[in-house]
Amino acid sequence: MTKLGLEAKDLEPSRTVFHGIVLGLSCSPIGRIWLEILFVTSDHFCHEPIWFELVDLSSAYHALLGRHALAKFMAVPHYAYLKMKLPGPKGLITVVGDYRKSLECAQAGTRLAESLVIAEERRQLDRIIALANEMSVVPASAKELAGEASFQPSKETKKVKLNPEDPSCTKYVVVGARLDSK
Repeated sequence: MTKLGLEAKDLEPSRTVFHGIVLGLSCSPIGRIWLEILFVTSDHFCHEPIWFELVDLSSAYHALLGRHALAKFMAVPHYAYLKMKLPGPKGLITVVGDYRKSLECAQAGTRLAESLVIAEERRQLDRIIALANEMSVVPASAKELAGEASFQPSKETKKVKLNPEDPSCTKYVVVGARLDSK
């Protein structure tokens, strides 16, 4: 936004939610803006205004063109060749990508996704541990212990719902009642 000279007051509210940018996580834009996009070659050009959703998210990419933008430009992307072709007033315009930069973006995106997923999993584990600490101790029955010959669980355990917000959730995790919060 800063490099384009945009400020928060230039943005319109957005109700879009992005899912799947990072597996299992979603992201809401801080707003949207109508920008004129220009594809240029040495002798001709093609331009169209399109909506961009602005997201406060670390990413290797500056902008992502979705299906609506590609349809508006009548563009045909070819991901394997890193090329995109679109009609211009004097014939086809070919946008050529950089393989090295594409590889760097893919690697940076992978590292970002891994760090975000790890952070989310850590938050979920912390929530489960906090819930386990709040629940009362449920002693394991003698029958349960007798059926497990090779593995003997702790005698004092807690049964914690995996999704406490969902009243119909039937999945539980059993944890030791005397586990350290670490």
